[in-house]
Amino acid sequence: FRNNRDMVYDINISPAEERIIEKVYSVKHVTLAGRATWLLGIVTGNNALYIKDTCAEGYEPVIKGRDIEPFRINPPGSYIRFEGEKFQQAARQEMYRRGGKLLYRYISSRLVFAMDTEGRLTLNSANTVIPEIPGVPAKFVMGLFNSELYQFIFRKRFNSVKVLRSHIEELPVPVPGEKETARFIGAIEEIERGGSSDPLNSMVYKIFGLSDVDISLIRKALACN
Repeated sequence: FRNNRDMVYDINISPAEERIIEKVYSVKHVTLAGRATWLLGIVTGNNALYIKDTCAEGYEPVIKGRDIEPFRINPPGSYIRFEGEKFQQAARQEMYRRGGKLLYRYISSRLVFAMDTEGRLTLNSANTVIPEIPGVPAKFVMGLFNSELYQFIFRKRFNSVKVLRSHIEELPVPVPGEKETARFIGAIEEIERGGSSDPLNSMVYKIFGLSDVDISLIRKALACN
């Protein structure tokens, strides 16, 4: 109760699970609080007017939350013409055009992150974070947040159907060495090519010094929900 930011009782977490989370947070880390740029997706105020199901002159694909999968963005099926001054909510267009930003599903009971390298527009079901931690590539953060361990942390600490900025800002981000970063990025790129996520998950568990017993408990908890 005392360690919970929202001062609520975590009734869905066992003492053994709490010990795992304490072990994770005991490893030296930083967070994205004060170390990231955040960007909300567009709220048009009238999707029927501004969103099309087929591309037309002056329109471009716009990403929704459902287009985002772990490590990849599916081809969007909606199109928009950017008219920021007419929308109910929109950031400056140049902010959306930044490459190397992480997109994540806003409405979700799990963490789902993918990288946008093309500077595409997003609707409000797909939010953006651009990590700004020296020595930590955005792709490294994406790998962490999509891993089994972080799904466990998110479920046990927040148990939410919305992925809030405040949740993400509480997730631990260890600062790796160059060799560890290179191996980690290599594992992510293997997933992006269609490979297994097992090596990545193993690396994440190793970073936090989790035992086979800890890993078994985490996987059991994820399988039961």
